[in-house]
Amino acid sequence: MGSKIGKDVPPGRRKLAGVLRVLYGHLGAASLTDAGELFSEWGHAKDPGQISRYLNGKTLPPEGFVRLLFDLAVQRSGVAQVGLGWADVQEAYAAAERTLCRRCVRLQEEIRILKAAAEQGGSSEPDADAEERTEVSGSGVASSDATPLPVPRTGWDRQPGSRDASAAHVVASGLVARAGALGGQGNLSVLLELFQGAAGLLTPEECAAAIAAFHRQPTADSSQFAETLLRIYGRERPAEDVMAASLELLEEHRLPADAGALLKAGLGERPGEGQGS
Repeated sequence: MGSKIGKDVPPGRRKLAGVLRVLYGHLGAASLTDAGELFSEWGHAKDPGQISRYLNGKTLPPEGFVRLLFDLAVQRSGVAQVGLGWADVQEAYAAAERTLCRRCVRLQEEIRILKAAAEQGGSSEPDADAEERTEVSGSGVASSDATPLPVPRTGWDRQPGSRDASAAHVVASGLVARAGALGGQGNLSVLLELFQGAAGLLTPEECAAAIAAFHRQPTADSSQFAETLLRIYGRERPAEDVMAASLELLEEHRLPADAGALLKAGLGERPGEGQGS
C-alpha cells in the first residue's frame, strides 16, 4: 500500500485516505502495480505512484475512481466484510473536497462560474451570486492569484446549432487567460492547482478547446500549459472522457499529436514513451 498519511494532510482528506485504504485492502492486490492493472481493465488507468498519492491523501481522486474502488471492494469481499456503504464513502469524499486549500476551492469555483456563464450565453461578467459564492469558497482571501477568472465577451463566430462549442470556447478562453496570468506571475504551484481543478470539471469538449486555445497563444509557456492540462486530464478522468476529448482534438481541432498524447496519458504513459525504438 502507499506510504503513510502525512501529518500535514488536512482532516477531511485524511479521513478519505483512510476510507480508500480500507477499500483498497479488500482488492487482494499484491502490489500497487497489480492494482493499477486491475483499474485499467475497468477504464481507469492509474500508475502506482498516482494510486499511492490517493492512499496517502496527497491527491484527491476523481469520484468515478472512488466509485470503482468501492464497487470492486464489495464485489471481492462483500458488503458485510467491507463495512462501508456507498453513502459513507460519498460523505468522506465530500468532506475531503471541503478541506482542499482555500486557493484550490476558489479556483474550482471560478471554473464553475465560467461554465455557468457559458450556459447563459457567455456574459462578460460572472453573475453577482456567483461572485458571492466565490468569496465564500475562498474565505474572503484577497490576493493577486485570487482574481476571478475573466469571462470573455462573445466575439467568436458561432454557427447555428453550435451552442456546446460556444460554451466550450468561453470556458477555454477564460482558462487560458487565467493560466497566462498565473504563469506571468511565476505562480507555478497555483497554476498546477488550476489545471488539477480544471481536469475534474471540464467536459471533454471544453478540455479539447482549452488545449487548442493554448496552442494558439504566442507565449513560450503555452505549449507546456497544453501538455500539462492534457497529461492531468488523461490521468484523472475515466476512459470514456479521455476518448471523447481525444476525438475532439482530432476531428474538431485537427490536433492529431495531442489526441494521441492524451490517449497515452490515459493509459499511464508519459510524453515520449511508447515511441518506436
